[in-house]
Amino acid sequence: MSNLQKIVIIGGITCAGKTEISLELSKLFPLKFEIVNFDSLCFYKYFDIGTAKPCESAKKGVKHHLFDIKYPDEEYNAHRFAEDARHTINGIIKKGRIPLFVGGTALYMKSLLYGFSPIPEIDKSKYRRNTVELIKKLGAPAVYERLQEIDPLYAKKISPNDKQRIARAYEIYEATGRTFSSYLSENPFEKPVYDYLYFVLIPSGDYLKSCIIKRTKAILKAGLIDEIKDIINRGYSPYLKPFKSIGYKEGLMYLNKEIKTDEELFQRIAVATRQYAKRQATYFKRVENGIIITQADLKERVKIMESRLKFFLSKPVNPMQ
Repeated sequence: MSNLQKIVIIGGITCAGKTEISLELSKLFPLKFEIVNFDSLCFYKYFDIGTAKPCESAKKGVKHHLFDIKYPDEEYNAHRFAEDARHTINGIIKKGRIPLFVGGTALYMKSLLYGFSPIPEIDKSKYRRNTVELIKKLGAPAVYERLQEIDPLYAKKISPNDKQRIARAYEIYEATGRTFSSYLSENPFEKPVYDYLYFVLIPSGDYLKSCIIKRTKAILKAGLIDEIKDIINRGYSPYLKPFKSIGYKEGLMYLNKEIKTDEELFQRIAVATRQYAKRQATYFKRVENGIIITQADLKERVKIMESRLKFFLSKPVNPMQ
């Protein structure tokens, strides 16, 4: 009998079909799972179309947790997620069910399974202002080059144009004298604190490309631009963190006439999504004990996952944990 609580995880790259497979597994194992989000943008209210959140009818079939728990101007990070997730896990297990985590923010899941050294509180108003001014003066690629010298490990994981992550890593170093990657690499727990089964969806390039095209067309047709207008009309600043994500960033550019045509908007979102998927794949392939699933067919995926799940779920759980 394991003395660790069981959790099941469906991670992987964007547009890989994580939501679809989670709902299929919930039907295959009725009353066994409750779904828990670990996609960073899905925590925020009002950001629905661009995130492809599960629809209300899907949520009626199986309980969902940690969706729409924050307003767009509220701070949320991996540490807070880990706290919320642990509380959620306890509640689900008390009901005799298994938490089924679904999402694509690998760092958040790592923080839950292993934890990492808390970054000291810094004066964000001071260091962030200095870093933002530096990026404005030199440009993100130039500051990225500095980051490559300071913290090459973290620099490899992000884009030279990712102003938000460049600024975060740079300000941490300026404030503490330590690299961001050194904090992320620290593992307070010698081993994972949960007994987990981790599926990683990384479909082939051609299939993924077609999925990205379909998703991009779908979110634009569903009213992504109107959703962005609605959020801004609610009084939220377009400079908030959620607006820096793919789809919303380009949508703001479209509204500001920086992107001129519907076709350009479509292409910019699709290209950015493919680039993001490539970075995600690099990260997810390194997941410890991850079961990588490249198959595109839903039935094949279900067959692979079903056999693994039956064995995993058959192992007794210590109810006192």
